Amino acid sequence: MITLITQHRVHDFDTWRTVFGGHQDNRRAHGATGHRIYRIGDDVTVLTDFPDRASAERFLADPALRDVVARAGFVDSPTTRICELVDTDEY
Repeated sequence: MITLITQHRVHDFDTWRTVFGGHQDNRRAHGATGHRIYRIGDDVTVLTDFPDRASAERFLADPALRDVVARAGFVDSPTTRICELVDTDEY
């Protein structure tokens, strides 16, 4: 599994959340299998799971993503990283 980690600051979390939710079909179309959202005030971290790196890269290259960023109210450019899951355990 591959996880796309996206970190950014937003002007208004509720506005961002609405725009993010409206982009779900696009994430699914690129193979995304789920996401987790973490928040500290206006700082948001999103972990989006993909079956492989190529799917995550195609999602990031989709021109529709730029429109979402513009409408979501980002304070600055998001930071993204693509990470490969190498181990997991539950306690």
